[in-house]
Amino acid sequence: MVADVDQDLARSFGSLSSFLLAGGSPVDARQRLVELAKTAIPACDWACITMRPDNKPPRTICASDSTASEVDQMQYAAGNGPCLDAARSRQPVWSADLTEDQRWPQFRELVVADGRVKSVLSFHLLDEPAPTALNMYSATPGAFDDFISAGTLFAIHATTLMSHADSERRAQSLGDALTTSRQIGAAVGILMSAHKITEEQAFQLLRTASNHLNRKLHDVAREVTELGEVPHTAPSDRKR
Repeated sequence: MVADVDQDLARSFGSLSSFLLAGGSPVDARQRLVELAKTAIPACDWACITMRPDNKPPRTICASDSTASEVDQMQYAAGNGPCLDAARSRQPVWSADLTEDQRWPQFRELVVADGRVKSVLSFHLLDEPAPTALNMYSATPGAFDDFISAGTLFAIHATTLMSHADSERRAQSLGDALTTSRQIGAAVGILMSAHKITEEQAFQLLRTASNHLNRKLHDVAREVTELGEVPHTAPSDRKR
């Protein structure tokens, strides 16, 4: 039975990884992740991911629906709760019945008054770029009693996926930066050669054109590499 669950999860997360590799955004992948939690873990009625930076307020970066976000907000308002503990710990944080759990008195008071969520299971996912936790909520007391192992397995897969998503984001950002740097460098070289000016003067020409045309510097640089000169009008104006 465990092997079947593992294989099903592996296939589901394999599809999410393929989605990322095909150019899918990390934001969409995380949203798919919390939706998957609701189907992969039968006890889970709502799911979300909390990020808890060191020097900023915690926030919910994705949620299956408003209930998950609102219960997270109760923890943030109280300053304590299972997802906040899980974000900073390596152990699952589990409460079979929040109406009787005394670990988070301020949160307990809020969630009991609200009445929707009765039990919770939270797992630490990543430490970078900030501590994060996966939170699974249920409307039924004791709902996760038989799903701790399945939830742990899900969290392991989720950690791998989010690490992949973050590395894809960093790689994309680095690739964009390198492309921009190469474009600007090539444009500066072209202007230096064409006008017999210094590197600083060529770069200043690019900046002046960028400000005058209200266009990004790398867009102007790309056009210089295509036309061999600094543009004096926007591309749309030259087509008229």
